[in-house]
Amino acid sequence: MALLQQPPRRDIDFLELAPDNWMNIGGAKKECLLNIRKKYPFIAHGLSLSIGDTNPLNEVYLNDIRQFLDEYHIDTYSDHLSFSRDSQGYLYDLFPVPAFPEVLPYLSKRIDQVQNVLGRQLVLENISSYYRYEGEMPEAEFWGELLIRTGCGMLLDINNVYVNAYNHKFDALEYIRCIPTNSIVYYHIAGHLAYDEFLLDTHGMPVADDVLELAKMTFKIHGTRPLLLERDNNVPPLDELCSELTEIRKYIS
Repeated sequence: MALLQQPPRRDIDFLELAPDNWMNIGGAKKECLLNIRKKYPFIAHGLSLSIGDTNPLNEVYLNDIRQFLDEYHIDTYSDHLSFSRDSQGYLYDLFPVPAFPEVLPYLSKRIDQVQNVLGRQLVLENISSYYRYEGEMPEAEFWGELLIRTGCGMLLDINNVYVNAYNHKFDALEYIRCIPTNSIVYYHIAGHLAYDEFLLDTHGMPVADDVLELAKMTFKIHGTRPLLLERDNNVPPLDELCSELTEIRKYIS
């Protein structure tokens, strides 16, 4: 594992990891993670909270999350504003929560429950989506109301804003302006695939120039926050990935 073998890199400020993949482990894998934690701060980015489904919250899962955060001294925990379960169990994908006004009180109650169990602010990410129901609120307006109601934080995924703006025909920069500055905890940026009629969020390629420009404007509007470069597919060597991150920093600063 390159990060374990190298001294701390000056071009990496922090690492994001999915607690779902590391909770309740022991042995050599745990020792490896503890050693990496000594070199870099961690942010935990969950995959299975499913804050928007209609099932009771999974309290066993939440308690495991809290134990993991405490053990590895992780202050920031994020997941997605989405649902990933139905009555039969986990769906292994992220589905958007319909942005109807009547959904807000329900989400607010569940967010409060999560924050009480974790003893921390919950940070939620805006996801990419490819369908909207008639009568939904504008996405940025829905987010603004939710953030004010709950005091939760936002992981602002700049690529997802760009993808959704293209697919659903809204102004990406106006969306960015609508988000309360004080609610933004950190940013994601990633690559996407362009098809004839829509964009697909893939995390499998370098960040597009238009997304970099949107990121630059986002930093001007809301200020500097930690920025994570996501790459889940077609992952290049670490040096190449860090070089891309360095170029992104130069461009948006």
